[in-house]
Amino acid sequence: MKTRQTALAITLAGVLAGVTSLALADTFVVAVPQEPQDLAAQGIYKEINAPGLRNVIEPLIMMDADSGDYVPVLAQDWEVIDDTSLRLHLREGVVFHDGTPMDAEAVATSIEFVWDQENAFTIQEYAGPGRISAEVEDDLTVVVHSSEPDPMLDFRMSLTGITSQDQIENNPSAHFTQPLGTGPYAFEDWDQGSSWSAVRNDDWWGRAADDVYGQNIPDYDRVRFEFRTESSSRMAMIMAGEADIVVSPQSSDCERAERLDGFSCVTGPSSQYIYGRLDYSLFADERLEDPRIRAAIFHALSYEGLADILGLASVPQGQLGTPDMTGFNDALEQYASDPQRSMELVQQAQADGVNLNGLRVEVMGRDDTPRIGELVEAIGAMIEAVGIPTRQNVQTPAVANPRFRISEYKAEAPRAMMQVHVKENPAPDFGLNLHSNYACPDLDDPSGVSRSSVFCDEEFDERLHEALTLIGEERHEAMQELNAFLHERYVIIPLALLDRAYLVRDGLDLTFGPDGRFLLANVTQSD
Repeated sequence: MKTRQTALAITLAGVLAGVTSLALADTFVVAVPQEPQDLAAQGIYKEINAPGLRNVIEPLIMMDADSGDYVPVLAQDWEVIDDTSLRLHLREGVVFHDGTPMDAEAVATSIEFVWDQENAFTIQEYAGPGRISAEVEDDLTVVVHSSEPDPMLDFRMSLTGITSQDQIENNPSAHFTQPLGTGPYAFEDWDQGSSWSAVRNDDWWGRAADDVYGQNIPDYDRVRFEFRTESSSRMAMIMAGEADIVVSPQSSDCERAERLDGFSCVTGPSSQYIYGRLDYSLFADERLEDPRIRAAIFHALSYEGLADILGLASVPQGQLGTPDMTGFNDALEQYASDPQRSMELVQQAQADGVNLNGLRVEVMGRDDTPRIGELVEAIGAMIEAVGIPTRQNVQTPAVANPRFRISEYKAEAPRAMMQVHVKENPAPDFGLNLHSNYACPDLDDPSGVSRSSVFCDEEFDERLHEALTLIGEERHEAMQELNAFLHERYVIIPLALLDRAYLVRDGLDLTFGPDGRFLLANVTQSD
């Protein structure tokens, strides 16, 4: 059996057999399922939409793959000042790829740029209860502030990419296509529609550091990320010896890997999930506010069947997260698949005057989501079978993303859509999850944390705001209660939890974190 499971770290070693060696031995090639939307610093937390960017742009701190604790990166140490402030002490002598110094002024500029709400970056989905700002205390010390108590400021700094102050201030447009970080690899080229690449940074601070993550000197001179939307194309690359690693193979690819020599399928849990966000209280068709219609849709679905379609997936426990997360409610269960009950609920609603004429729920996904066509077709058919008309739609990110934001909801009102989409929990805490997915969005600030939410409930918002300021067991219990509150209201369907999977050629030693992100500094060629 060549498919291997792991929770935190994976080590692979072998002898190349049956696979042609790479033409460029000094270039590490990664086949990824999609092209980056951009290469801005705010995207280093995204391994799907910005694959590999973390090798060029570094955060101040990061979560250790083995322990789950925060460890130094650009900040050597840090301390909590109070419930709204965090002080970070920076490494001395670090420079950006353009040769400018990484000092407190540059770091403060990056922090405020990334978290500026007016920039409307997607990282706002992981913002806390307050606005984030930064001040320079001395040349190598920066203090981060939140306008509201925020016990997770350190986590937010682990998401924050630090880049050249000179570029941000003097050439901001280049920030999105030509990243200037501090990482072990420096951006080389972006051949749009094909690949992007980076070369080894010989001035990397990690070469002389005792506490560096990974190797002091990475094994490979260059890394190239090849964009291949079709899983079969990525599979063909590793079979032909044209890739070292393939991201997001299908379960059938992993089955083939068991029979072939030269590479293996590596699987393990991830922080990703796929959900169905069904329009609710904001500009929605009023018939979707009827609890019987919502319950009928939730219970119409076969969750085991949907997980089988996706492959490398499992059925959630009635919430958008896993048992290791603060706030996970073990008393909840996944919504029962019961089409007969759904049909009865629809009939009850109709008998009470709910007229379904003209209602057609749009089951919609993005074309960069694996197996999305099959998934939305199956969901639509299951809902149709209980008496609720649907239509299925798959669109490009450029078309779909605006429709996933509150700014577009009003333009389509009254709307009846189920957004089928992949998201991740970058921290083992339900606070971020609940805030971004369920809090009522500010219609006057369509770039805010909850800009994709379709739900507005005053009681929920008040309880969430309080819970976000708590720590320890109080926080855990408050989040558990909120998960139960949402479960009863049929707001978002937890469709599946996704495993992380890779095809990896033999002869490599790698370490992956629980979020599945790989760093080339952690890749070595085995003897």
